[in-house]
Amino acid sequence: MARMVRAGKFDKVVKIQRQTTKLNNYGSVVQSWEDLATIRASIEPLQGREYFSGPFQMGENITRVRIRYQPDLTVNRKMRVKYGDQFLDIYSVIDSKERHEELQLMCKEGEAHNG
Repeated sequence: MARMVRAGKFDKVVKIQRQTTKLNNYGSVVQSWEDLATIRASIEPLQGREYFSGPFQMGENITRVRIRYQPDLTVNRKMRVKYGDQFLDIYSVIDSKERHEELQLMCKEGEAHNG
């Protein structure tokens, strides 16, 4: 018998987006983002750090986004989570205990492409 995921846990609304590549009227490659789904999620900041890359100070925030199981969600393509004005690159998708109930999207903030 499948366990139910409580609805109150997912208190945010996010969009899952996929990067697409198309040719414009001049034959140039244009990359943009398309919405795949608008779903409820929980957002959990896990870690933040700053580091130096050459003369530049860089920042990186790791965030876990929990959602109900989505069978077509993988990291084979460039995907991100849009939450308000914030973009989170998905770098790993975890199906906890392979129960197909909930996915944990491990994300990095700041590397996603605005567009």
